[in-house]
Amino acid sequence: MSALPSAFADEAFGVGRFIELLHRTIGLDAESIGANAVSRAVRERFHLWHDEQGGTLDDYYRAVMQDGARMQELIEAVVVPETWFFRDPEAFAALARLARVRLHERPAKPLRVLSAPCSTGEEAYTVAMALIEAGIAAERFTIDAIDVSERALAIARRAHYGRNAFRGRALGFRDRHFRATDGGWQLDPAVAQSVRFSQANLLQLDTHAFERFDFILCRNVLIYFDRDTQRAVLRVLDGLLAEGGTLFVGPAETGLLMREGMSSANIPLAFAFNRPERERANVFDGAWPSPQIIAKPMKPAFVLPAWASAPTVVRAMPVAKPPAEPAPPASLAHARQLADAGQLDTAANAAHAYLDAHPSNADAYYLLGVIADARGEHQASRGHYRRALYLDPAHREALTHLAACLSLDGDESGARLLLARAQRVTERAR
Repeated sequence: MSALPSAFADEAFGVGRFIELLHRTIGLDAESIGANAVSRAVRERFHLWHDEQGGTLDDYYRAVMQDGARMQELIEAVVVPETWFFRDPEAFAALARLARVRLHERPAKPLRVLSAPCSTGEEAYTVAMALIEAGIAAERFTIDAIDVSERALAIARRAHYGRNAFRGRALGFRDRHFRATDGGWQLDPAVAQSVRFSQANLLQLDTHAFERFDFILCRNVLIYFDRDTQRAVLRVLDGLLAEGGTLFVGPAETGLLMREGMSSANIPLAFAFNRPERERANVFDGAWPSPQIIAKPMKPAFVLPAWASAPTVVRAMPVAKPPAEPAPPASLAHARQLADAGQLDTAANAAHAYLDAHPSNADAYYLLGVIADARGEHQASRGHYRRALYLDPAHREALTHLAACLSLDGDESGARLLLARAQRVTERAR
């Protein structure tokens, strides 16, 4: 391997123009992943190119500008997939419940779902599994999945995954939809065939080329863009979202959507949003509605009928309303299940009861923060997240949620610091 030009070893080797090029091309805000990460990617690609061509850094920059394949190689070096099946599982349980409502309201039209960006496919395939396990036949929905990375899409189309794609303890879906093979797990073709993958750039999508989608998942990507690019992407997503549709984002992105005027669906832990509707109240009061409520002519946007709140295989517990006086909670998991079912007051009481016995549990304080956010008690939520981080400075979810709160308050520098901490936690966990 030949030696690199001395100019590249200098701090002033000119990475700034590559940072700007990546920003123009895919909207990447270098600060979100660290300029050093971009610098390493540029060094890696230039090193390989220099061994092949023997040119200067200026020559390499011109090659990237003029050759789409070179540009794609640089993008692949910068974009590092970080995803797994049923990441934030409450989002998929909520999507399945809302999907059943939407099909009931318009039985003749199949559901349309978009995963953008889809990375290596885990999210899109999770949607397919969640819908199938909710009793929705494959012919009743279509899933489109797009990503800028051809390398990630190749992995997605292969539908073969290693251990890192399966995290947590709730892995029953793997037994139902995968078979062990070749040192990993191969997805059932019936599930794999329900997703259509294609290479596309969110910033360059022609929204008129698509029929609008009932559900869009754009999770954990907006945090890598600057404010102007975030707004540009949200305009694209708004152009793709059907009337009455739902947009799912990552936990650290909720503040951004609220700041940009989207309405929370108020489904705990789902991070779901829809357009504000003047003629309707967007309410989710923590209880599944009775048939009498359903019969009212001006039905709220995300109040679910009783038949739609039946449990699906995706969830470990039914989501129906619990008894008025439930038994004392035995664990924090019970408190989470109550929150998932929309029983916010009961869930908060259960979390406090758990803290009485386990006063130093960061997860309990984090859950209280999420519940407070769902209630609109934003000051209280910030206190709970900070308490969770005092007890566990590496609590990734508390870091990302508090970052969203700070972003909503206009404290962008504070939000970035927290997101950088969350990124370091994620990297250490790999």
